[in-house]
Amino acid sequence: MAFGLTGCSTKNYGRQGELTQYEKETMTCREIALEHAKVKGFIKHVEKESQFDGRSVLSFLGDFGVGNVIEKSEALKSTSRRLDQLNEAERLKNCRNDAATN
Repeated sequence: MAFGLTGCSTKNYGRQGELTQYEKETMTCREIALEHAKVKGFIKHVEKESQFDGRSVLSFLGDFGVGNVIEKSEALKSTSRRLDQLNEAERLKNCRNDAATN
């Protein structure tokens, strides 16, 4: 029974997908800016959800909290990759220069 409780106790944050080639080629500067905002919102969500709660206690009982730490780390890695790709797309499309002139 303890394994049943601990299996569900690890928090799951999801992942941010990498940009597809199609997205890199077709996204406008405005769409890139919107995606930046979404990723930053996802980061805030992960930070908020990773705070100590009842699932943290159950996770600690099951694996000393290691599962939650790994899950948070992987979620944040996915955001880092996506932000890097968005920054590169922004650079290639000269979005920052466009924003300065508008």
